Amino acid sequence: MSNPLTTTLTRLAVAACVAGVTLGVTSPGASAAYDPADPVQKQAYDSAFSIAQDAYQFGIPLLNMRKTFENNTSTNVSTGRGFGPVNQFNHFNKLADASDRAVVAPNSDTLYSIAWLDLSRQPQVIHSVKGTKRFHVLPLMSPYQEDFQNIGSPGNALPDGDYLVTGPGFTGKVPAGLRRIRSPYNRVWIIGRTYNNGAADLAATRKTMNGYKVTPLNRWNPKRPYAYTPPKPKTVDSTVDVKHVVGTGPGEDPATFFDALGDELQKFPPPAADAAMLTRIKTLGIGSGLHPTSGGTLSDPQLQAMRDAVTGGPVRTQGALAKIFLDGFEAHNGWVALRTGTYGTDYSLRAVVDKTGLGAPTPDVSVYPITLTDRDKSPLTGAKRYVAHFASAPPVKFFWSMTLYDNDGFFIVNPAKKWLVNDRTGLKTNADGSFDVYIQPDAPTDPAQRTNWLPSPQPTAATTGFRLIARLYGLTPQGISGVVSGSGWQAPTVLPCGPDNKTRTGITCAS
Repeated sequence: MSNPLTTTLTRLAVAACVAGVTLGVTSPGASAAYDPADPVQKQAYDSAFSIAQDAYQFGIPLLNMRKTFENNTSTNVSTGRGFGPVNQFNHFNKLADASDRAVVAPNSDTLYSIAWLDLSRQPQVIHSVKGTKRFHVLPLMSPYQEDFQNIGSPGNALPDGDYLVTGPGFTGKVPAGLRRIRSPYNRVWIIGRTYNNGAADLAATRKTMNGYKVTPLNRWNPKRPYAYTPPKPKTVDSTVDVKHVVGTGPGEDPATFFDALGDELQKFPPPAADAAMLTRIKTLGIGSGLHPTSGGTLSDPQLQAMRDAVTGGPVRTQGALAKIFLDGFEAHNGWVALRTGTYGTDYSLRAVVDKTGLGAPTPDVSVYPITLTDRDKSPLTGAKRYVAHFASAPPVKFFWSMTLYDNDGFFIVNPAKKWLVNDRTGLKTNADGSFDVYIQPDAPTDPAQRTNWLPSPQPTAATTGFRLIARLYGLTPQGISGVVSGSGWQAPTVLPCGPDNKTRTGITCAS
């Protein structure tokens, strides 16, 4: 007997097929000459499809980072929502809300400080104020979504101060007073996070954020770290360009995804550990500087297989997430906690994190338990009411939260403008120290329960499905190991409300 989650994923795949994602169905740029009834062509298709699937899984995080870079830097002034020029911090001036769709699964615990470093011309100096008490972290991420260094509050992070971030070709001297951070590539994404305790705390939060500074090495003055001012544009362009991954836009040939991948692999040569994968995908004309759609050496079945690998890629990634989730379901009380920020050759995990939490740092910064279903393995939906029962609060040094997202990874629009509960919510606890979060579309009628309410989609919404992501900032190494393995702190038990207004374990639901 299949479980409800597997059934849901099957329906997802069927829906994708109806939309034109099914294997061999003609899509933009499709090879009309491919005949799946021809055994020879079908064999060529099947062989190419397996390779193209692996190439998509390997390449989607790299191309999504390219899309994010182009989107974030499409304005020539800071917008107050993380968009702006390279080589400077572009801060969020308020917490993320339902209008923010630049990053999958944005948090609303911290204010973001976004900086894209271009190290191709010269190194950049990162300055942050020594002795800052407020929680903050500046993760430095490569184009392959590897968090290769953190600066700030976490225990394994570098302390605040002055750092020279150098690209792979830098051979100059590091000036006195600067510590060197070696970036493996000339492009670095800093997705800084600074703790905020609500609207009344915004001014103090911004004061901390204004202490972060990017300065070109040739303009660095150690006695005046804030002296440099980036040049102002002659004509202001504050319009954000909406970007998409190449090959996934309306009317685009999906196979051009692999042409764009060739460009990115040339710009950002993969690490040596990727040699086996690079050898495999090169047999299909995919690799550094290669444009398989224009090479003229691939057959119609091969090109069609590449197109189908791209159009079907998101469904495959969703399936990989579901497998990870189901494999760890029991050990994690119906959740899964991934090790993010470093992936090595685990291309499946990297693609899953790219889909569910782009920009996730290493576990010493935060661990992100996620659930797609209730404890009975039924998909979460706004058509039901739930209770999430916490046996205890997370054992964190800094702070924690539990956020509700739609199944695309974004906040839902709701009148209360409430997307999470956290250690600052003032949650009401039970006599034994446990507490219950009421997950339902409408506010509880009992005012005493409203503090513990987390709004879910309305049953009439176009999409009623949702997921929950917890954020645990400041676990000890033992705490990280326990949460990730399932042997330590357990995320809350999420159960639906029955006709008697109780869960099957007897917990009373909201009125």
